[in-house]
Amino acid sequence: MERALTGIDKLDEILKGGIPVPSALLILGEVGTGKSVICQQFIYKQAKMGIPCAYFCIDHSPEDVKDNMRSLGWDPVEFENSGLIKFVDLFVGREKESKKEYQGDPHNLGELISILRKFVKDSDRFVVDSISSIAFLHGEREAYDLVQKIHGWIWDDKSVGVINAVKGMHSTSFEIAIQQALGNVLILEIDEESRYLHVAKTTRTAHLTGRFGLEIDEDGIRIL
Repeated sequence: MERALTGIDKLDEILKGGIPVPSALLILGEVGTGKSVICQQFIYKQAKMGIPCAYFCIDHSPEDVKDNMRSLGWDPVEFENSGLIKFVDLFVGREKESKKEYQGDPHNLGELISILRKFVKDSDRFVVDSISSIAFLHGEREAYDLVQKIHGWIWDDKSVGVINAVKGMHSTSFEIAIQQALGNVLILEIDEESRYLHVAKTTRTAHLTGRFGLEIDEDGIRIL
């Protein structure tokens, strides 16, 4: 089975070689556990391998996402210029809707879905960061329906998508529903001052069980 490397060696080992292709990976974690860093590390690794990627910037602006990547030693400018990474601006903090190619109004659900579909179709790997803001703006039912659409697109296009969600921001039923909907689920937690990761489920592959320590340093995510 083809695998998509996450860019984190220990995580690829835990996932028995990486994320199965095609499939979706849900990263459900508390605030500050490194969800977005995993997403950024994954996209950078895939682009470095020459695979077309899209990063849907919803919680933060593309400028913030790229600045954070640079702070960890992953300058995306080369891949952005060559079209290997498209940073799609759906940032909920924008005051006005823009009509640029890589921008859209996240407050308009129809436009949001249309832009997501366009760039998912044009990419082999993508990140939605995060579904939580969409659920907050448009409701959990609409966000769940969108998750199901994205899962269907992944199978149609034989791609890999990573969807980020903030644990504790939603109802318990919504968090359970999106875990059930998607094939692979990572849970990130903070216990006092320590971060941990475990795999809640995978499909079409085995995985290592257990609770793994997690650190964020100058090179990104490190699993202990």
